[in-house]
Amino acid sequence: MNLVSTREPYGALLLHGLGSSMASVAVLAERLVGDGIPSEAPWLRGHGTRPEDLRGVTWHDWYADAVAALDRLLARCDAAAVVGLSMGALVALHVAIERPERLRAVVVVAPALRQAHPFAGLVRFVAPFWRFLPAPTTCFNDPRCAHVAPGYDRLPASAVLALMAYARWLEPRLHRIHTPTLIVHSRADRVIRPASATRIYARLGAAEKELQWFERSGHEMLLDCEGRAVLDAVERFILAHHPSRPAPAASSAAPAPAPLTAEP
Repeated sequence: MNLVSTREPYGALLLHGLGSSMASVAVLAERLVGDGIPSEAPWLRGHGTRPEDLRGVTWHDWYADAVAALDRLLARCDAAAVVGLSMGALVALHVAIERPERLRAVVVVAPALRQAHPFAGLVRFVAPFWRFLPAPTTCFNDPRCAHVAPGYDRLPASAVLALMAYARWLEPRLHRIHTPTLIVHSRADRVIRPASATRIYARLGAAEKELQWFERSGHEMLLDCEGRAVLDAVERFILAHHPSRPAPAASSAAPAPAPLTAEP
C-alpha cells in the first residue's frame, strides 16, 4: 500500500510577547483553524514556566526557537505567514530578514521597537541592583479583558535589556524585508510607543506594506476591547496572501499612513 503524505498549502507561525501568555496568540490560532490554516505557536525561551527562567536568555535564543518552529511548520506546509505580538513582532521581522523563502506574509502587532515607560532608558543603570522589574500593568485598556491572558508579574532586568538590544539591532536591517507586511498598532498603547509602527513602516523594504491604526486598544491588541476588529484585520491580510491566490503586484503597496504626533 502506498502512503501519500498530505501537505497543507499554507500555515502560520504565531509568536507571543515578552513575559506574555500563550493565550495572547492562541485566539488567532483558533480563528485560522476555521480558514483551514494550521499554526505553530512555540513558547519562546524562558516563557511558559516562571520569570526566573528568563534570566540569561537573549534575543538569539528567541529567534532560534522561532526558526525551529518555522521549520516544523514548513515540514507540513508549502508556505507560511508569520505573525508576532510585541517582542514576537521583532522576532517575526527577524525571520522575514533571514528566512524569506516560502514566506507569504508578515504581520506585526504592537511591535516592541520603542518602550513607552518614561524610565525605560534607566534599565541598564538599575539592572546591576534590581534583578527583576515589575511587568507592565497597562497591557489592557479594558480591565475586564485582563484575566484572559495572565503573564509573568515580573521580568528580569536582563530580559528587558535583551529586548531593547534586539530593537537596536533590528531597526537598521528592516530595509532587507521584502515580504508583504502588515503593521497593526494602537494609538492608545501605553507599553510600546505607537511611533514604533511608523518607524518600522518607513524603513521596510517591502513594496507592499500596510499600517493599520486602532484607537482604543491596549498593548494586548488581539484580546483587548477592539480584539475582534484586530483579528479581522490580521486574518484578512493572511488570507489575502494565501498561495491559492495570485501574488500581489508590487504596485499594490498601501499609501503612506497618516502622520503620528507621538514622540519617535
